Amino acid sequence: MRTIKKYLALTLALLLCLNTTACGGSDNDEIPDSFEGLVCDSAYMADFAVYAGAWRGEDGSTLLVEQAESGDELRFALYDVNEDLTASGFIQYVSEYGFDYFYNEHDGVAYRNWSDADGALHVDTLGTFTQITGDMSNGNDSDTYPVDDFSSLSGVWFLDAEADAASIIEIDNLGNWSLAERPDSDGDPAEVDYGTIEINPNGEDQYFAVSSLFEDVTYDMTVISADVMYWGGESDYYQKMA
Repeated sequence: MRTIKKYLALTLALLLCLNTTACGGSDNDEIPDSFEGLVCDSAYMADFAVYAGAWRGEDGSTLLVEQAESGDELRFALYDVNEDLTASGFIQYVSEYGFDYFYNEHDGVAYRNWSDADGALHVDTLGTFTQITGDMSNGNDSDTYPVDDFSSLSGVWFLDAEADAASIIEIDNLGNWSLAERPDSDGDPAEVDYGTIEINPNGEDQYFAVSSLFEDVTYDMTVISADVMYWGGESDYYQKMA
């Protein structure tokens, strides 16, 4: 009888142990490959030295990483083989999970990344990348990948060239833009939309400002000179000011 009771006790303990493991999960199970809504925090900016430069994807895509001019964000931009921008955002350490995540502003999702023994960079969903040495070329001597395609547009643009403009557009070197407006044309400007810039292949000095906040919203951009452009369906006049 004692033997049977001892056996039953051991069996019960084993079942309780298995049940606890199943309910609690392992540490790896608790680390998500992706999640929504990562809030940018400069205190957790990823290490510039780890990611900076250009990376070639297994599918021929190119990943570019550089620090924002403000110095408080590590920005990335992912281009496909046709040099179309497919993802962009910031890279940030998430202390809760102990990993860096690529936050894609196009879909609002943060993707975990890690490196393997060969030094390849794996970013969940976005791809696997190998760092490119030397310049950021596409594999031939005549073509250089457009790292600074939007550097000529970067800066702060004011509606009708007015310092207290009702509408202000800010663009960075990677082609990320933010549109701010003053409520009732007064008070401090507040962000009302943001997104990324794409080149219009059908017109010189013409671009599309694609909204990341609103679905199916795109603004036409026509650059007239180094500091003058027209924006939107009504071709509002904006001037870049120091």
